[in-house]
Amino acid sequence: MDAERNRQNTLDAIAAFNAGDLDRYLASYAPDAVIHGLPEHLEPNLSGHREFLTSMREALPDVTSTVEDIVASGDLVATRHTYRGTHEGVLHGARPTGRVLEWRAMTFRRFDDAGLATERWIVTDDLALLRQLGHLGTPSGAPATAR
Repeated sequence: MDAERNRQNTLDAIAAFNAGDLDRYLASYAPDAVIHGLPEHLEPNLSGHREFLTSMREALPDVTSTVEDIVASGDLVATRHTYRGTHEGVLHGARPTGRVLEWRAMTFRRFDDAGLATERWIVTDDLALLRQLGHLGTPSGAPATAR
């Protein structure tokens, strides 16, 4: 496996995401890729991923992902990143606030020999996001976002 190629493919996919180019972003995946960590009502495939990302873009039109760390080994690439976007549409049932939301995530992508992601796992700090949306109170003395 070409770990450096997989690392670069991950960074290229994130650049496409940040540019709002959903087709180019999804082209980084194999057609039969499995996407773990989508909301339960979505299929864990590219169609479900497209639906999720489309709704995210409708709620946060300027959303971007900043890579804080990236580690590649063999066919696996891990990233730790921060999402940021202006809340301009309904998100998790919350009406637009106009505020910039920020939350963290960790992602693992597994690649095939052709350099396409065949499997992805994502774990997000949903608690920080829900607090910013007003669905949960903040603990006494804690900031509204995790740092």
